[in-house]
Amino acid sequence: MQMSPAILLSGLMVGTGLQADSLESLLEKRLAGDRSGVCAAAVYIDGERSEMAAYCADPDNARELGADSRFEIGSISKAFLGLLVARMVERGELDLDQPVAELLSTDSPLPEYEDRPIRVIDLLTHTSGLPRLPDNFEIADPNNPYADYTPEKLLDDLAAAELESAPGERYVYSNFGYMVLSLALVHHTGKPLAELFDEQIFKPLGMNQTSLSGSTVQGHGGPGRKASNWDFHPDLGGVGAIRSTPADMTRWLQALLGRHEGPLKNALSRAGKTLNEPNGEPQGYAWAFIPLGERQVMAHDGGTGGFSSIAIVDPENDRASLVLMDTTMVMRGSLGDLALHLVDRDFEMQEPLPAAEAVTGIDLEPYAGRFALYDDEGPFMGDFIVEFSIEDEELHIQASSGGQVQPKLPMVAEGDGRFTIAELDLTIDFVHAEDGRVERLDFSQGPLELRGERQ
Repeated sequence: MQMSPAILLSGLMVGTGLQADSLESLLEKRLAGDRSGVCAAAVYIDGERSEMAAYCADPDNARELGADSRFEIGSISKAFLGLLVARMVERGELDLDQPVAELLSTDSPLPEYEDRPIRVIDLLTHTSGLPRLPDNFEIADPNNPYADYTPEKLLDDLAAAELESAPGERYVYSNFGYMVLSLALVHHTGKPLAELFDEQIFKPLGMNQTSLSGSTVQGHGGPGRKASNWDFHPDLGGVGAIRSTPADMTRWLQALLGRHEGPLKNALSRAGKTLNEPNGEPQGYAWAFIPLGERQVMAHDGGTGGFSSIAIVDPENDRASLVLMDTTMVMRGSLGDLALHLVDRDFEMQEPLPAAEAVTGIDLEPYAGRFALYDDEGPFMGDFIVEFSIEDEELHIQASSGGQVQPKLPMVAEGDGRFTIAELDLTIDFVHAEDGRVERLDFSQGPLELRGERQ
């Protein structure tokens, strides 16, 4: 069924006669004709007023989204885990300086750095010294990478881990750390994480359609490419398992702005405070604090194989914004420019990227294969690999690093060994040897310039 791409979520009415600077008009300005094909639901809160709207970049492939449509919110789940920690601290059930070893029920020694243990605050602020993912993180299904990862494997990987820096000193975004924090709260309380979230967070906020599992709208890896949901062991789910709706997320944002008089009031206030500033960048209860104009705002984004999301909270101006996407947009910043523009109209919003015209009839076989990426200092990120395959007469790229495999994405052929994904600002130039064989490549994405050697 074809429909107008603009939808008013509050009443699920088809949008007509868009007003200048309305939420619908801003979504249209940002997304109309964008090559991603994304459908996005947005929330804007300004004081007592809240507005919700949705828009699909491609009117010929519009999906009907409503206030009760459920999305994977990905790593925004971490902010909910941070709120759970804040509530436990408020109630005297947890101490931020508490070593995590005191919370976990395990006989295996946990890693330390020069006798300095990992504390709760270190996991919260991504300063534990743990890497982004465990060194032994193995993926059985790249389309659902966390599905087979269990608490038992996590504890084994934690016992074998070596800290890359002293806890509390250096910021390294760590999904590993947030899975450890999730499990630590489970062991400490003796309750499943899903129960803790439901009793302590979701029910007090009236988020009755929010959980760690359940159905969602269809996610996408790109235009017309359906993606699988990402599943997590429920007791590790604070890393990215939450599924929610625009309506429920609005309740959460309003509560963060001080419109909650229930049992979470003090914890919500605490959750908006900074805890430390590693590398000069303020970090809090999962939130990053980023500059916007002359002030700082709270920010967190999220991304899975078929969804992206971003939330901005601006307490100083009593504003907040949220964008939930049914398409992975992580490499496009999860529409962060739109979310920031909503809370501050002086922040410049990007233009949509139109579809590129492809050169056809190119022999793709020479470009298939695996390439290891290098910068001037050696292997990029230790083991960053890009693999090229041919599907439906298109060249697809798939990146992997540290055991984490990204979705396959189609590239546009521009001739002479050049392939691009404009929405990611990505260009691959293949280099041929004298015998015509493709032996290496030049990788360019934004300011990043790398070389790739065929494996």
